[in-house]
Amino acid sequence: MKLIRPDSKYIQGYIEANEEDEIFRPNAERRFIHPETIIESSYNYEHGINLPENYVKATTFWLIDNEKFIGEINIRHELNSFLINYGGHIGYEIRQSECMKGYGTKMLSMALTYCKETLNLHKILITCDDDNIGSIRVIENN
Repeated sequence: MKLIRPDSKYIQGYIEANEEDEIFRPNAERRFIHPETIIESSYNYEHGINLPENYVKATTFWLIDNEKFIGEINIRHELNSFLINYGGHIGYEIRQSECMKGYGTKMLSMALTYCKETLNLHKILITCDDDNIGSIRVIENN
């Protein structure tokens, strides 16, 4: 199991995961980025290139296990007034077919190591909705 930056090798898995999400949660807010631009967009966000107003630098990782796309985690390098109240430093999602298998906990653990060792962040804010039991467990397990 590994965290990688978005890679064209796993684009099809990324697309399939987003299709699963639409089936399981048809009314959910979508964070899907078009596959043809995900790699460039992720690079730009990480390096602060052409960020929309009030956005902060962020690093995106994909969780890959046995060459399969499992999920995505976004690490914001700093907080602004919006992120302090909604979103925090980290946002993540596990593909629906892989939920409740411990992947979220492992992915967040690896991301926290990156935050501490690479970004030198030692106070990290992670938020979730009150009714998101799975995410609450992931956060508590870390």
